Amino acid sequence: MSAPAVSTVAVSTVAGSGAHGRTGFFGQGGLEPYERTLLRGLGRITLHAVDGGIAPDSDATYFSVRDWCAPATACEFDLLATLAGPLLDVGCGPGRMLVAAARAGIAAVGVDPSAVAVGLARARGARALRQSVFAPLPHEGGWGAALLLDGNIGIGGNATVLLARLAALLAPAGRVVVEADPLPTLDVSFSAVLEDAPGHASEPFPWALVGADALAGHAGRAGLAVAGTRHVQGRVFVTLRRP
Repeated sequence: MSAPAVSTVAVSTVAGSGAHGRTGFFGQGGLEPYERTLLRGLGRITLHAVDGGIAPDSDATYFSVRDWCAPATACEFDLLATLAGPLLDVGCGPGRMLVAAARAGIAAVGVDPSAVAVGLARARGARALRQSVFAPLPHEGGWGAALLLDGNIGIGGNATVLLARLAALLAPAGRVVVEADPLPTLDVSFSAVLEDAPGHASEPFPWALVGADALAGHAGRAGLAVAGTRHVQGRVFVTLRRP
């Protein structure tokens, strides 16, 4: 969905069920900090662990919204060059990777439950659906690739469940590219809220942080296997495929 954040993980916008049995959409509900900040196109928002949840090093993670709205990076274009369409961008946000896919000649669709994010993506000329990845989608079983960049492996707070859903969406030769946390063994789930600079907070939602080593275990349980790992400018990208 977005460019690298200022912490070790970035964000997503699709909900599911996960940590502590909660359900919810990233940054939504309450005073809607995610959509408020997207509309400004800049600023900082904070992900706080709540209800005793534990995030690494601290109970808060910070993100730059300007980065989320920026064009795709050179390393992201390199990733796209390894994939065959059609491509599904899960948690597409304002559509930066959808625009990049179009430039690379790859047919792509994004999913995101945020009306503002989907509106911004469509304004860029991208195709985006306002819904969760766990809801029925077009072309099920036929996607050539799926993206879970910028920490979107955290969607729903359960990486195995999320990857199993993507495995069901993929064509037999399909691939999933996941951006993992730089801490390779990290594997935590917790309830979180999002808060913007003025203090507008969302409702709680489930979230997860997963490093590359832990991701391999989740992938195996979801019927996928690691096909390769790239380390680029402090970011870690893992490609998954059917075994």
